[in-house]
Amino acid sequence: MKMNKIIVRATMIVSVITAVLMINACKKSSSSNGGTPADNNGAASLSANGASTDNAFDDVLNVSIQTNQDHSLNSFIEHQNGTITNGAGTTQPLGFFYCANVTVTPADTTTYPKTIVVDFGTGCSSADNITRSGSITYTLSERFRNPGAIISATFSNYKVNGYQLGGTYTLTNQTSLSGVAYTSSVSNGSIVYPNDSSYTFSGTKTVTQTAGIGSTDLSTYVFSVTGNYTISNTNNGASLSAKVTTPLVKQETCPNIVSGIESFTYKKGSASLSGTLDFGGGTCDALATVTIGAFTSSVTLH
Repeated sequence: MKMNKIIVRATMIVSVITAVLMINACKKSSSSNGGTPADNNGAASLSANGASTDNAFDDVLNVSIQTNQDHSLNSFIEHQNGTITNGAGTTQPLGFFYCANVTVTPADTTTYPKTIVVDFGTGCSSADNITRSGSITYTLSERFRNPGAIISATFSNYKVNGYQLGGTYTLTNQTSLSGVAYTSSVSNGSIVYPNDSSYTFSGTKTVTQTAGIGSTDLSTYVFSVTGNYTISNTNNGASLSAKVTTPLVKQETCPNIVSGIESFTYKKGSASLSGTLDFGGGTCDALATVTIGAFTSSVTLH
């Protein structure tokens, strides 16, 4: 199996990982000594918002991987140079990004670095049923399949499912014979939710393959995820810093994270609370536990 195909598969898995971090806030137990009910609920809510924001930025990873695969990039260049035409005379590509226009500079297959603009216009839904609008500009240091390749992304009125992103997203390929590995980071990030609430966001993440290395049997794949992020509510000043303290484990055979712990600290005014999100001991289910002092909440993850 080609390495870039393995990386794409890992990317899809990480999308699931971040998606399941979004907590169903309606399924919380009653509070105890962890803090006031308002503070406990505020911390749980901001933790969910942080995971949701992390997921939105991970979609930038999805777009970058799909765009910068060798065969995709070559197809975009062929469209742009008129080698392939689609009847409309645009740079609209084949396949996954049929609803976006992609422009590559320089428009050849050998010169790097490259600037790649992925423009979703006023909004469209691609084959993954995600609605995007605006554009992302990527700078690619070299072919993404090469270890050490770096992709950076900036945004122009870019929204994913109505969430508008800002800041700089950077992805570094650290894949080797030891398996798939990459790091991602968000600096000076921002997000505006569809209800106009806004947040600042920054964070880093490392994804490492721990099982199934070298195998073409995807069912044997296991990934470890570590990282941290900070999110702040620009409307009320509340902030939350989260860190994976026990690596999250994602098995290809399970749609959810099976184990791992994320610790967080929530601050608002004079209130400061510390807590954890525990994904369990290895069972494939959608359950996790939020703990803030004596406040415990059993939650079902999306």
